[in-house]
Amino acid sequence: MKTNFTLFLIGLLIFFCSGLKAQTKAVTVNGDTIYVYDNGTWSFELLDEMPVVNELDFLNAELQIDTIKTEFTCPPNAKKEVKNAEKIFRIKYDDKLWKRVPPATLNDEAEFAFESKKSDIWCAVISEQTPILADKLFLIAKKNMEDFSGTKATSLKTELLKVNGKEVIRGVLSANISGIAFIFDSYYYSNDLGSVQFTTWTSEKVWERNEMQIQDLLHGFIAE
Repeated sequence: MKTNFTLFLIGLLIFFCSGLKAQTKAVTVNGDTIYVYDNGTWSFELLDEMPVVNELDFLNAELQIDTIKTEFTCPPNAKKEVKNAEKIFRIKYDDKLWKRVPPATLNDEAEFAFESKKSDIWCAVISEQTPILADKLFLIAKKNMEDFSGTKATSLKTELLKVNGKEVIRGVLSANISGIAFIFDSYYYSNDLGSVQFTTWTSEKVWERNEMQIQDLLHGFIAE
């Protein structure tokens, strides 16, 4: 089973609104009459125009980021290497545990893709020439995941790590897709040359059994 995970592009996030939209009259549990609009907003009085929603408000969410003092480096068995064309990063990996697969089979935007040789774990690496702060990149990925799955994504871990001498944000998200609980364990990185999303995904149970193997793959990320 393959599950697409596409990087959310800020430039495509435009909210179109024209004219008066429909509204629903409702009564709250406290007995108040309210008007609920198509975009999820509401008011006590009927408005001539639907309240405008700022579609970029999610980028202002305050993240609770744990700083991990341990510094991480490539595992010794990570002998194979791939390099980003823009020279933003390279990745070293253990080819006894991971195999490269054509990126488009997992994600049309991916530059590199991997699949575990022993478990149902997949990985896609997406880079952008536009620098986006790592914490914002994480929020964009979370929002995109929620839009894709139609359910709320739960943040299990948000950590600031030093990996091979560079700071990255690790975000672990849980989302229910087609009735299956998936875990997305990812590194987010940004510098003046661009941004990188290094994402692994698998089912919740497989992640619990293989978190160490997934982390070893992520620790192969080397920012230039």
